[in-house]
Parts: sequence; C-alpha cells; structure tokens
Amino acid sequence: MFSHASARLGVAWSRRPNRPTGGLERLAPDTDSDALLSTIDRDGGLVITGLLDPDVVDRIEADLAPAVAAREPGFRAGYDDSFYGANTIRVQGIAAKSRSFVDEYLLHPALLDLADRVLLPYCGDYWMSQSETIYIGPGNGRQALHRDDLNWNLASKLGVPLQISALVALGDYDAEVGATHVIPRSHRWPLERPFDESMSQPVELERGDALVYVGSLVHGGGENRTADRWRKALYLSYLVGWLTPEEAVPLGVGADLAATLPPRARQLLGFAGLPERAAADDPAEAALALWQLDADDDQVRDGTFRNR
Repeated sequence: MFSHASARLGVAWSRRPNRPTGGLERLAPDTDSDALLSTIDRDGGLVITGLLDPDVVDRIEADLAPAVAAREPGFRAGYDDSFYGANTIRVQGIAAKSRSFVDEYLLHPALLDLADRVLLPYCGDYWMSQSETIYIGPGNGRQALHRDDLNWNLASKLGVPLQISALVALGDYDAEVGATHVIPRSHRWPLERPFDESMSQPVELERGDALVYVGSLVHGGGENRTADRWRKALYLSYLVGWLTPEEAVPLGVGADLAATLPPRARQLLGFAGLPERAAADDPAEAALALWQLDADDDQVRDGTFRNR
C-alpha cells in the first residue's frame, strides 16, 4: 500500500511488553525507519514507546493546563456529543499555546521521517491537519469506530494514504480509562466492509508513548469506566497538502507568532507554500502544490510573507 521496504528487519522492542497492544507492535523512536514503515504498512499503526521524554510531557501538559481548565467538556452547546464525547475536553490551537509542542512533537524526527515516507509519494508536501487535547472524563461512553480519512469522503476512495496521525499519552492511558481501540490491518479493507466493536482491541500507553496510525485504520476512543480518572491524550495529524486541514491552524497561531518558529514548522502550520515535487515526470503531479502563483517568492517559501 505504501512504498516497499525490507520484510525482515531488526526492531527495538519496548521494555514494557505486558501492556495490551491492540495487535500492534511497540517500537522505539530510534528503530530503523524501514522497520517503522514496514510495520505501519502491514498493520496500519504502531506504538512508538517513549516518543516524548517525561520532562517534555510535563512542559506540554503545563502549557495546556490553563486552556484545559477553562474549557467545558463536550464539543459545543447544543451539539450531539455522542461522537466527540459529552465528558471529553478538546482544546485546539496547540501550536499557539505550547512551544514545546512545536519543537518536540510537531517536529519530532521520527514522526516526520515516517510522514515523509508514507505521504510524500502522493503529494508535493504535507501539513498539519489538526492538533487537540482529547481528555476523556469519567463516565464518557465509547466512541463509534471510524476511519479519519472519511472526513475527505471522495479522496478516501482513491486508495492512497491521506494522513498519518499520532496520539501521545500525557497521563493515564489504560483500557479502564478509555484507551483507543483499533482493528489492526483494517486499513487494507474495502471501505464498504462492515465492522463492529467485537473486532477491536485497546492500545494501552505509558506516559510519553504514542499511538501512530494511518487515516484509513478503523479506530475509536474507549469508554472511561472509572469514577475519577481522565484519559489524557494529545492528538496530531499530518495531511497531504492538496486537501484542506480540519483545523483553521493559521488563524489560531497568527503570523507574528509563526515568524518566531522554525521554517519547517511554518510550512506544517500553513504559513508557507508547499513545494512542488522535484523533477516530477508527470506535469500533473508536479502541480500538486499550493500557492503556485507565488512559488518563486522566497518569503512565501519560508512562511514570512505579508500581503501588504
């Protein structure tokens, strides 16, 4: 489904093998990138153990704490919360709230390398579709199983990877508190193939671990069966550059803050033109870029352009 990789490669296993994996492998961030690619190609997802160091998790959680405290659970007033969670706290605009998120999570080398290898065969470049807290509170019901790619219904029928996502645990992430359920290898199923909850398994994480998966993998948040614990996760997704992100990222970040960020972050956050494919054989493929009219402007390329 993705680019070809060696079938037999050495892998670095987690030291915490007793956690339920939902049928997915646990690999370390420094695992050979071919092994990461072949694993996600085969299974649709994997767990990267210790993606974020404990001190990084502490900083991100502290950065987001004021916004989380100010946000009421639920999607919005009057909205059907059966999918988004009536007792789930979702905060967006993460790049504007936490520089540690940008430097340590959005730009994490292991995630970007995997995104390069999964998405770049199908686009000039990719960008961030969304990032948000998904804090599932006590008593919140189980989320319906779904494929994220169906947000772009017509494109999902092309049969190519549209996005790759990561859920990093900022706190408790066991089955009782609502660990994400997945159906391994369902990314290879036809879209019309039926599925139900009995086919899925929970993926438990330690703090700093990340569940990484492609947008065609069937998954869903678990039920929080506890009385007083929250499942704390921070979601991030990279999307092919010819599709519109779920979140209005540039509006939340703002041009002045973006100017202080690394150039690659500005590209991922929607402040720079996404480049054409270099030396593409097919002119149509070479055109899979944004803002082609201004493609030769250095400020457009590095994300510091101001239309004044």
